Amino acid sequence: MKNEKLIRQIVLGFKPYQGEISPEELAKQLGVSKEDILPLHANENLFIEKEWILEKIREAISTLDLRSYPDPETVETREAIAEHFALESSEIVLGNGSDEVLDILTKVFIEPGNETIILEPTFGIYRFFTLLLNGKPQTVLLNEDFSPNVEAVLKSVTPRTRIIFLCSPNNPTGNQYPKEGIKRIIEESGCIVAVDEAYADFADYTLLKWINDYENLIVLRSFSKSFGIAGLRIGFAATNSELADIIRKTVVPYNVNKLAQKMVVVLIDSWDYLYKKILEVKEEREFLYNQLNKNENLKAYPSQANFLLLRVVKPHYTAKSLQNKLLSKGILVRDRSDLPLLNNCLRITLGPRKINQRLLDSIKEAFSEEP
Repeated sequence: MKNEKLIRQIVLGFKPYQGEISPEELAKQLGVSKEDILPLHANENLFIEKEWILEKIREAISTLDLRSYPDPETVETREAIAEHFALESSEIVLGNGSDEVLDILTKVFIEPGNETIILEPTFGIYRFFTLLLNGKPQTVLLNEDFSPNVEAVLKSVTPRTRIIFLCSPNNPTGNQYPKEGIKRIIEESGCIVAVDEAYADFADYTLLKWINDYENLIVLRSFSKSFGIAGLRIGFAATNSELADIIRKTVVPYNVNKLAQKMVVVLIDSWDYLYKKILEVKEEREFLYNQLNKNENLKAYPSQANFLLLRVVKPHYTAKSLQNKLLSKGILVRDRSDLPLLNNCLRITLGPRKINQRLLDSIKEAFSEEP
């Protein structure tokens, strides 16, 4: 390629972040409609009714003039978030999904040769952004029970370490990390500690109240999960006002579109409905966890998120085999066997009872067949 010498070397050999096949493509392959596909691979919120979301979109969009640019300061949205989460608007940095917020953070703190610490297995985007900036991700394995090895994390800190990424509840293991361990890492590491709480509304606690106790703590939240607007892409970071001001200086103008900004305001006003759906997620999580563990071919792990991690333990049967069987039945799940400690593991998004029952029946049927 003529321009190859102009391209950064890290980009030429870069491995893109990849998910599974899309529901649309799977429907095409199976010769069915998209409505026949169960998308249990992306941790989207399947409990919120599509029509309810569309009604809220109509409510939001009726107030907007989409010919004009979004508010670059995101004032109304930050004020609504601040009131909902008991924060100050000055402590909030909005992004086009929490993924963009992570991108912004790495640009603020990482120079070539700097290091991040990533507790594996976890969300692959932390490594993605570190490598893209010529940083060096340092891996620390979780314990066998998927809890953080705090001593190993602290021993991995060097003068070049800039960010420690903690995903809690962790994707894809589903567990929320003990507060005591996180506190030690924040207090003793001397690094920025970015706690990704995308799934915290489904869990036991949040660390948002800690942001003014620790100058090096940044908590990330998403509106894709409990709020059900993954398609609109909006999330935020919360940290002390001084650090938030510095981070906001690097945000590109108009990075969050008008509809996404307004939808957050509208949905916060509808929190009673969303909270009811969160309770439904927790109830179905318990049901599906118990039902899956009744199957001698599987081991399901406890979760504080809107998904479950399960390991295939049937002899001569792999997670990939089960994934392929489910694909043939129109059910998309995520194979996580490529990650450390997760040999033969699948991640499955929770759905309402009807969806979960179809999943359970399909898994039973799959195991009755040859792998």
